[in-house]
Amino acid sequence: MLDVSRGVSVSTVTLDHVCKVYERGSVTVSVLRDAHLHVASGAFCVIMGPSGSGKSTLLNLIAGLDTVTAGDVWLDGRSTRGFTDADWTRYRRESIGMVFQAFHLVPGLTAAENVGLPLRLQKMSSPVIRQRVGETLERVGVQHRAGHRPSELSGGEQQRVALARALVHRPRILLADEPTGNLDSQTAKEIVGLIRHVSKEESHTVLLVTHSASAAQGADHVYDLCDGQLHHRSSARADAPEKR
Repeated sequence: MLDVSRGVSVSTVTLDHVCKVYERGSVTVSVLRDAHLHVASGAFCVIMGPSGSGKSTLLNLIAGLDTVTAGDVWLDGRSTRGFTDADWTRYRRESIGMVFQAFHLVPGLTAAENVGLPLRLQKMSSPVIRQRVGETLERVGVQHRAGHRPSELSGGEQQRVALARALVHRPRILLADEPTGNLDSQTAKEIVGLIRHVSKEESHTVLLVTHSASAAQGADHVYDLCDGQLHHRSSARADAPEKR
């Protein structure tokens, strides 16, 4: 049984010679080729690249939602090569938070009920869930919308609720997949700033994938994903204005 005890504070993410190949009929598509990446505990790392470059695939491999063709993913200093489906389920439930471009909120549930879902999966008591949900909604600035359903929220509010859901179980690693893709530029800036602020407070290790250069400003590390390979970008380029 995999030990993912909350007593372990380190939350490093490492890709070691990772390759991902898809077979589509007679066509072989190489998405990642000998990818190397190391994100230190508590770092804010941005992966940049155009749509279709493999950014989402990279996050799915880190989260165990897809399997590597070759190489290895290391989390908390441990190889995931031998992880079973049960190990991955438990690790995601306890140690990984995920935010997506599509908010993936349950339409029939209120904001508070959506945020509480990860805690219910952990079978926490109702009083603990209420307290934790209230605190997390307040941290992301939408506590006043706790009783509203997704259709009654703006895009920015929905993404704040989705972020609260990703943080409510106090994960060590936060994976954000184009979290600003459905938002206007000002709201996108606010969401990225919120992710950076909240994660710094809690020392989350963050991997954010995006095609937007503005979202990369202030990151500890920026990588470009091009032709299936990761290339580390200098800090000066990380703050460069977005090309239009």
